[in-house]
Amino acid sequence: MHDDDVPAPTIELPPGVFPPMPGYTNADLLFVMNQPIEALLEQHNVDPGLIRETSIALVSHVYAVFEREDVDYQIATWYQKPYDEPSKRTRSIESIAEEFGVFTLRAAADSLKGSPLLHLGKDFYMTFVSLAGTSIKEHILKLNDRDDGAHSVEAGAR
Repeated sequence: MHDDDVPAPTIELPPGVFPPMPGYTNADLLFVMNQPIEALLEQHNVDPGLIRETSIALVSHVYAVFEREDVDYQIATWYQKPYDEPSKRTRSIESIAEEFGVFTLRAAADSLKGSPLLHLGKDFYMTFVSLAGTSIKEHILKLNDRDDGAHSVEAGAR
């Protein structure tokens, strides 16, 4: 249970590292990823208990990778750091979106090891892992849609 009256511990970050942004914390990313996966499982009439078990395995595997790689801090830092040109931010976001999408895809594949869902075949497997990776990639790419150049060095010099 979360108590809003208890302040979260503050962590001093190294210079140039930004804290996770709303909508891009590891918990937010896991939620974004899990929604289409649960919908896929429901479309295949998977037993609700197996859906829950699969979601727990998926989230556990992906969370471990995200924590190890500090994904939420990396997203915030690559997005918020100053750039000489806005196009450099766009390329950085595209690069990390691709990288973190691949991390997610691999973790999703690992989460299915030994799962009875593997009996649904290769097409299901490929859809499952691709959907997990693509959902993360597309969510991170949304940062480029909202980027107004406010973080660029040029904008700060105006």
